[in-house]
Amino acid sequence: MKIAYFDCFAGISGDMAVGALLDAGVPLVVVENAMEQLGLSARLTLGTRTIVRSMIQATKFDVLDATGQPVDRTPFEEKGGAVHEHTHGHEHTHGHSSGHGDGHAHHHHPHDHTHHDHHHHSHHDGGHEHASYGSIVAMIEGSALAGGVKSRAVAILREIGIAEGRIHGMALEDVHFHEVGALDSIADIVAVAACLEHLGVEAVFTSAVPLGSGGTIKTQHGVMPLPAPATLEILKGYPVQLTTVPYELTTPTGAGIVKALSRGGLALERMRVERIGFGAGTRELPDRPNLLRVAIGEMLQQEEYDDVMLVESTIDDMNPQIYPWLIERLLESGALDAWITPVTMKKGRPGIVLSVVAPAGAVDAVAEVIYRETTTIGVRFAPYARRKLPREEILVATPWGTVRMKRILGIEGVRLAPEYEEARRIAREHGLPLRQVMTTLGEIAHASAGEAAQDQ
Repeated sequence: MKIAYFDCFAGISGDMAVGALLDAGVPLVVVENAMEQLGLSARLTLGTRTIVRSMIQATKFDVLDATGQPVDRTPFEEKGGAVHEHTHGHEHTHGHSSGHGDGHAHHHHPHDHTHHDHHHHSHHDGGHEHASYGSIVAMIEGSALAGGVKSRAVAILREIGIAEGRIHGMALEDVHFHEVGALDSIADIVAVAACLEHLGVEAVFTSAVPLGSGGTIKTQHGVMPLPAPATLEILKGYPVQLTTVPYELTTPTGAGIVKALSRGGLALERMRVERIGFGAGTRELPDRPNLLRVAIGEMLQQEEYDDVMLVESTIDDMNPQIYPWLIERLLESGALDAWITPVTMKKGRPGIVLSVVAPAGAVDAVAEVIYRETTTIGVRFAPYARRKLPREEILVATPWGTVRMKRILGIEGVRLAPEYEEARRIAREHGLPLRQVMTTLGEIAHASAGEAAQDQ
């Protein structure tokens, strides 16, 4: 399996990620073609330059307008019409202490060049454009981009949108972005997706993500603390490191890339490194080179890895008839698994430990179900790493019609496993013993797995 590992020792932003992938060997024409397919090539000029830090050569990725000027505030326009312009005094004082870049006054921060000085100054003063989440998604999905590029770009945008909605108390469809509506920010998001598609990357992993703290960031809504609220909201549940660097090490777009695409950190995996690239920021940091490293290579083990959260609560005062209902609601809320374990509690009373495995992004929803459906007054959670065999869902012909089964690639080869719910459905529909149906499906699965092995 081809993977990309982002080593975020100095944080991550959109343009740093693009620079690192270009430095790892992706031709710039891949990104230029993506801009053409997106319908932006006439409005953007893309460029790269070499920057050396700590004797490490890195690539800086720049997005400019058609005249070669930075496009920090270039208005975003939907296909078929422009978005509404708001002139409510966006601040261009650039008095922002956040990080690697020029100190631009960013509110939603999906625009990454706060991180890396493009000297976007007075030529964009004046009106301030907003773009809705839906309008940008429609722009991407209605383009000629490849399906894999579209899905990754929209996933990144969605993580940013969800975070903004939570911060401002609004639904995703009501979120209007400021800087993410700028063309350079859209270019960063789509360029990352296009580079990963070109490299054939199937999975992304990262190191823990460092965040600057102790500083402030000036926005049109006032001074905000670092880490930026959107960045911290996006990375909720993902491993981060709070540093003493008073600058914006990780931007919301960088956080969105991590949250949307990464399966977590590399722990026990073995990787054969094929390419390495460094993406550069501009500001010199006091304690580390302002670079992002990416390693592209093959995962050597057959097992897949991801990071999940274990959410638990101990309960001793609830009607046990509620637990089946509770587990169903937890699985509906996004949990990957849920179970109960009987325990003896500190005062000798019998109790139950409720355990739920969930993706990091589903922790809030899981906790809400637990609080709503149980008598508990608290939950605990911790990150866990999972190892799992690669699997996919396939359709297999049976005497009862087409049936869903899992195709699992194990150490011993390919095997098929019937889905329990499918067997249960067949037993009900045909009035058969469940045991008989499962035995027959098992035999069919075994035979189909053998045929698949011969085909390989």
